[in-house]
Amino acid sequence: MEVAMMEPVDSLIHVGTEMQSCIDSCNRCAQICEECLNLCLQEHNIKDRLMCIRTLQDCAEICTTSACFMARSSVNAKEVSSVCATICEKCASECDMFKDDHCRLCADTCRHCADECRRMNNA
Repeated sequence: MEVAMMEPVDSLIHVGTEMQSCIDSCNRCAQICEECLNLCLQEHNIKDRLMCIRTLQDCAEICTTSACFMARSSVNAKEVSSVCATICEKCASECDMFKDDHCRLCADTCRHCADECRRMNNA
């Protein structure tokens, strides 16, 4: 018995390129924040990273929430993505305090997500 493979799709509804780009950026940021958080928990100076770890948790959660709001075309999507941009910037600042590769990549990813959220809000 052969199972038919479906072509991968980005979206079931047309949400617009700005919004889809923002959804993708939020999903990527959430993943990178979770991965960075896990790596921070393995560092020797974990006590110095407590604020960063908490901010990573907040950032991952707001990014996931923001992507969900946009995917369902919520009337509150712009407000949530505005908060997302603010928290992503805070997370980038926290990650910038550490010089390891995972924090640097996370900071760049967070800044990109913040830019995408602001761009989507201005569209």
